[in-house]
Amino acid sequence: MEKICLDTSVCIDLIKRGNEEALFSFLTAEAFLSSMTLFELRLRTHNLEEAELFISTFEILAFDKKAAEEASNIEKDLKSRGALIGRQDIFIAATAIVNGCALATLNVKDFSRIKGLKLVRLR
Repeated sequence: MEKICLDTSVCIDLIKRGNEEALFSFLTAEAFLSSMTLFELRLRTHNLEEAELFISTFEILAFDKKAAEEASNIEKDLKSRGALIGRQDIFIAATAIVNGCALATLNVKDFSRIKGLKLVRLR
């Protein structure tokens, strides 16, 4: 069974729009949230109750030592290529990579810059 980490963009899409097509695609995979996605979802001011319910259905992957080391390598690589993206996105990607997950995201433009990150495209 494929392991998938859901990016915040996908989570918001599922929470706000009730995107059943996207949700169905995760039924055949083992899906997780990163601790950074948890952070970003809890920053919301709208649909917070729905977000909390959504969060409760997933195991949360920690941003730990391995993820921090991976994130620093990712940021150095992106910076050297002049392709830097937001640090929170780097943390999400690093967490997915060290946990052997593909990343489901609607932000393919930024995440596709990260070497070694497998993306799940929903659109």
